[in-house]
Amino acid sequence: MNQDQHHPAPPGGKYVLSFAFTATTRAYYRLWLVNMVLTIVTLGIYSAWAKVRTQKYLLGHTTLDGGRFDYHGKPIAILKGRLIMLLALAAWTFSESLPLLHAAIALLAIAAAPWLGVQALRFRLANTSWNQMRFHFSGSSADSYKAFAKSWALLILSLGLAWPWATQIKQRFITGHSTLGQARLQLQPCTGALYRAALGTALAAVCYLLGTGMIGGMIWQAATLSGLAHGIAVQFGEAALTQLDIVFFAMTSALWVMATLAYARMAISRVLINHTTLQLAALEACLVWSLPTRQMLGLHFSNMLALLLSLGLAWPWIRIRTLRLQLQPLSLRSSSDLSALPLYTPDNRLDDARGDELAELMALDLGW
Repeated sequence: MNQDQHHPAPPGGKYVLSFAFTATTRAYYRLWLVNMVLTIVTLGIYSAWAKVRTQKYLLGHTTLDGGRFDYHGKPIAILKGRLIMLLALAAWTFSESLPLLHAAIALLAIAAAPWLGVQALRFRLANTSWNQMRFHFSGSSADSYKAFAKSWALLILSLGLAWPWATQIKQRFITGHSTLGQARLQLQPCTGALYRAALGTALAAVCYLLGTGMIGGMIWQAATLSGLAHGIAVQFGEAALTQLDIVFFAMTSALWVMATLAYARMAISRVLINHTTLQLAALEACLVWSLPTRQMLGLHFSNMLALLLSLGLAWPWIRIRTLRLQLQPLSLRSSSDLSALPLYTPDNRLDDARGDELAELMALDLGW
């Protein structure tokens, strides 16, 4: 951020500071292809370098108020974490013939989940910066276990109906212990908005189901009218055609689930972001994500259709367009410009990626 650049304060005395995303699909396609080829050639070893290159590219093309984000993770640290992840996965796989050992590993993984979440958040935030200021996560493992126990107790006792309260407990722990420089993030109460997001997700799932059914029916009808289905049956037999129908149904069902989950994640993120504030003695700011619901619906349905028609090759294009749509309507409304934040903070780089990689293996939802 250029300190000599002044932003006009809008009515109400607030500054509106915009996010910008300048990554291009062509450049990301090249990066994606190189990463994929080198990962295959090196039998997965290059995946750690691929992750760093991808994160640096995407964050490096994201700005807030002219200040650029950056990623500082080290490939060797990530590689070490992935080797431990592979050892844990191997232990889990080879213990299937020993039920007691298999159950013990599962219980150990569940018991370690809060600790792994803390380690993962420390690594991710410590290696992310904006305008040369590092993020930091100060939550302790003890606090993580308390938040974990409260949220799961609510879920179990309410048979899942108290999911918004459980989500809010977890996210308030994560956000409340996250800082940018000396400014602390806070999550405001948002239980009602989370319930509305859940209802919207259910309606989106119905819309996606209808859309997927219509597209699947059109493709099946076109195959029938063109004689393609009959030709396959004659050439390879009715059993082959039945198997092809099953594969096609499984693909469309998987895409429907992916679209629904992607919508749910974005809807929940919209609520959490719109209830997040940044606080410092001389600064009070709130995040505003004005993404219309109809754009979210169209985005994930078109992404699903692109994946189906391209057999997955449209993934880089999907990722870039999704990030662009997410960041364009995102802004920070502040009582002053960000010059109130100190430009220098101690280097809190963290090179231990074990928790981060194991958290990914267990698919822990860290909310970031």
